[in-house]
Amino acid sequence: MGKAKGGSRGRTPASEESSAPKNAQQGELGELAFLHKATSLGFALSLPYGHIHRYDFVVEGGRNLWRVQVKTGAYMKDGLYYVNIRRRTHWKPQAYTQSEIDFVVIYIIPEETWYVLPVREVVGRTSLRFRPRGHPHLDIYAHYREAWHLLRQPDGIVFG
Repeated sequence: MGKAKGGSRGRTPASEESSAPKNAQQGELGELAFLHKATSLGFALSLPYGHIHRYDFVVEGGRNLWRVQVKTGAYMKDGLYYVNIRRRTHWKPQAYTQSEIDFVVIYIIPEETWYVLPVREVVGRTSLRFRPRGHPHLDIYAHYREAWHLLRQPDGIVFG
């Protein structure tokens, strides 16, 4: 009753197993990266209890508390990074509303770049596209790249 040479009786080695889909792991890594980045910038963070909220973190920015949804992207198509900006209700993709979140913070993994977008930029959208570094004149979201200061503004949308 010896084991077949090089075989594993149809089992996947533990080193190749994954209990979560790649996208879920990417999302978790993005949230951990946000936790590290935001705290290193001096923001106080809170995690909401349970999975009933539309946001991942509550961020204290000065006198304000902001509801922040973190999204992570690594998928590139036609020279652009695609990031899903949506939630699911009864298996249907839904765009976020201004009553659910205040900001979406997007982490583009291959670029190690962050975008801090006020919710008004994502209302009604279920995905966004971002240009790689080196194309700021073509990146419609370039002014939100590394815009952490928005989380410290009284209304969250002041530039300059």
